[in-house]
Amino acid sequence: MSTPAITVLMPVHNAEEHIREAIESILVQTFTDFELLIVDDGSTDSTRDIVRSYNDPRIKLVKNTKNRGTVHVLNQGIELARGKYIARMDADDISLPQRLEKQFAFMERNPSIGISGTAMRLIKKGKLKNTRKQPCTNEELKIQLLFGTCFFHPTVILRTDLAKTHPYPDNLVYTQDYNYWTNLADKTQFANLDETLLHFRTHQTQISHTKAGLQISNARTIRTAYLQKLFGHCSDKEIDIHHQLAENKDNIDLEETKAWIEKLIKLNNKSNTFLSTIFINEMAKKWWFICRKNSGSGKKALKTYHSSYLHTLYHPEKKKYLKFLLKCYIAQQFNRQK
Repeated sequence: MSTPAITVLMPVHNAEEHIREAIESILVQTFTDFELLIVDDGSTDSTRDIVRSYNDPRIKLVKNTKNRGTVHVLNQGIELARGKYIARMDADDISLPQRLEKQFAFMERNPSIGISGTAMRLIKKGKLKNTRKQPCTNEELKIQLLFGTCFFHPTVILRTDLAKTHPYPDNLVYTQDYNYWTNLADKTQFANLDETLLHFRTHQTQISHTKAGLQISNARTIRTAYLQKLFGHCSDKEIDIHHQLAENKDNIDLEETKAWIEKLIKLNNKSNTFLSTIFINEMAKKWWFICRKNSGSGKKALKTYHSSYLHTLYHPEKKKYLKFLLKCYIAQQFNRQK
């Protein structure tokens, strides 16, 4: 049996509603040297029957008698993967036809990159909506990890030898991707393609809806560990501000947030963890986004935004800045009338 170039790893559980679309989006790929490894995690619906209905030797179905959870299934798939690369795929998403071809070519051209992902477009109630993107370069992505995940999990491709050496951590469930990327950050280079190669389906049964509280709590644990690994001990107050910044809260203390972001820049300059010019630019973006989010505090938000030198380092689109101005003034009038 020949070894495929890519193992497409698809964990499934009670996925009968959309799995046909997911499977067929892989079978029609322009890149054909793959195996589609479907690990069924104890489904009780017709998922397995649907998978068996395809007469394609590239499809490999593994059946678990009990539901053991996503991390277990992912690591089970990694153990069984035969391809040089592992491409992730979920049972309710759609890979665009050139996804594997473009990701394979990118990884072959860039042997130092261990993991890469792509942009994705959302599917909501059966209709295509907005496009989501992450940063593209290694430095930007590892800075992004200070605040949250840096890849869209179903879009990633990674080197199989890396995955077999470093499988998914089995703690902190429902945040296994964020946990994984922070664990791998010092072991390999990251990248993203600035191209939409997957359509991601959103629905109310996703973990982000059903386990939101635990997901937030676990993300905070991961974020704190990564932050302190890079920059040393931080006070409880600083960590709390950092979490609020990462979660894009709309009731944050902007003066405290400004002080924390500017301190982060100093810590990075001292440690040389990230290239200074890139880090400060990313922090300037964060400063703009959090001030815009807090326009409800009126002119105070506008004044505080301009009180930091960071506002001179990142220039938002004129239309977005004018909208920010308008919201601040409207909020100021509203707050006066309370």
